Amino acid sequence: MKKYWKSIDELEYAIKQEERGPDSSVQDIPDDEVQYKITPSRRDFLKILGYSIGYTVLAVSCESPIRKAIPFLFRPEEIIPGVANYYASTFFDGHDYCSIVVKTMEGRPVKIEGNELSGISSGGTNARVQASVLSLYDNARLKSPLKNKVPDSWKTIDADIISQLADIAKQGEKIVLLTSSVISPSTQQVFLDFCAKYPTTEIITYDAISASGIIEANNVTFKKADIPSYNFRNADLVVSFGADFLGTWISPVEFTRQYADKRRVSKEHAAMLKHVQFESTLSLTGSNADYRIPVNPSEEGIILLNLYNKIAQKAGRTTISVPKSTVNIDSLADELWLNKGKSVVLSGSNDVNIQVVVNRINEYLENYGKTIDLDNPVYFKTGIDSRMDDLVDRMEKGAIQALILYNVNPAYDYPFAEKLTSGLAKTKLSVSFAETLDETAKHSTYVCPDCHYLESWNDAEPRKNSLSLCQPVIQNLFDTRQAQESLLAWCAAGTTTGKPEVDATENGSIFYK
Repeated sequence: MKKYWKSIDELEYAIKQEERGPDSSVQDIPDDEVQYKITPSRRDFLKILGYSIGYTVLAVSCESPIRKAIPFLFRPEEIIPGVANYYASTFFDGHDYCSIVVKTMEGRPVKIEGNELSGISSGGTNARVQASVLSLYDNARLKSPLKNKVPDSWKTIDADIISQLADIAKQGEKIVLLTSSVISPSTQQVFLDFCAKYPTTEIITYDAISASGIIEANNVTFKKADIPSYNFRNADLVVSFGADFLGTWISPVEFTRQYADKRRVSKEHAAMLKHVQFESTLSLTGSNADYRIPVNPSEEGIILLNLYNKIAQKAGRTTISVPKSTVNIDSLADELWLNKGKSVVLSGSNDVNIQVVVNRINEYLENYGKTIDLDNPVYFKTGIDSRMDDLVDRMEKGAIQALILYNVNPAYDYPFAEKLTSGLAKTKLSVSFAETLDETAKHSTYVCPDCHYLESWNDAEPRKNSLSLCQPVIQNLFDTRQAQESLLAWCAAGTTTGKPEVDATENGSIFYK
């Protein structure tokens, strides 16, 4: 292609540029030739830009921290860098139960999945189970035991607590072990050993979200103070009154898997579970229902009583006088009656009377032994609200001299938290096993931090005769100790005989006076 020059001077400049060669820089051009300088090329621009930026970064950069990697002198056989290991364990935080498989990389837990071999959770998990691995690395975890919020040694704290417990028990004063629902048989045995050592000990179970209404109603109706197990796989129709069984009610991980299986249509299972939900606020369960009927909280009981009357009439049983509901439940009652033995009616209410009505409806529909199993109860939520209320009243009166808290935070979630903290201040000895300095631990004299469940040995009996194990997948990250080990350490000094104040039901469930 021909190139044209605008002037003789420009031609002479081009000839001189060719003589300098292609590697010459724009800085090499004499000042008298600047007027003929051609616009710098993209390559020249990038050269200057790269040099200036590189020099600037090098000049202002800080010294990088030294990270030392210490190799294994004797590498464990099971650890291969970059290759994951998996360990079967159990998750139970007092609310949700799940049999899990923990994925570890180079000895560190990184992911949790459900264990498909479990006969209860069947490989299911939920968000709380999945997120529980994060709490292992939570910087808010206590690194050592505390005395009056000041770090101290285990030896000193053990000596103080043992001395005070011995004095309180010797004087015949009350010691209370306040726990969440415990499904571990070995942990329950530790509690009994502690009671034997300090006979004035009383064990009280407290659940922030309890199911005491169901327990007391079953005791009234069937003389069994238990929570039955539910099987949605055997149901063709579920009617729920405010029971969020896919989110928070009783055993959501287990129920979600059963519900999903029954809602999945195949050639072998052509019928899909039908779900009707009555509730005042939208829940996870309600959002999945076939029919969701929004009602006021005051209307749920009336609708349920009207449904009871319809079922009782069909069963030839006595009805009760109730106001007529605003919702027509005639067709629902007919459908329930057509699905006798293949249905289940639930209520999330903690009102004993409401739960008694629910029991009668399911009894008339012949659901017990098919979709509801009272002979194989679950042990997830065994707390009775009235016992917790009675404890707080006694604490406020100064009748409780020692309070030991295991996996509970009543100063945060108890309805009358100020009353509780006021009573806590009147105790001679208060000990919390909290992993963090939570609202209740802040009011406790001693905080003996429990190990994270991924650092602990344990066992679990979520349902009668169904057992699972919990094993540590990492060594203790901090100077913590399992609560069970702490209780055993406080029992070890000397021996004391005495019978704890414990009641045992026929099926082996432990309830404490």
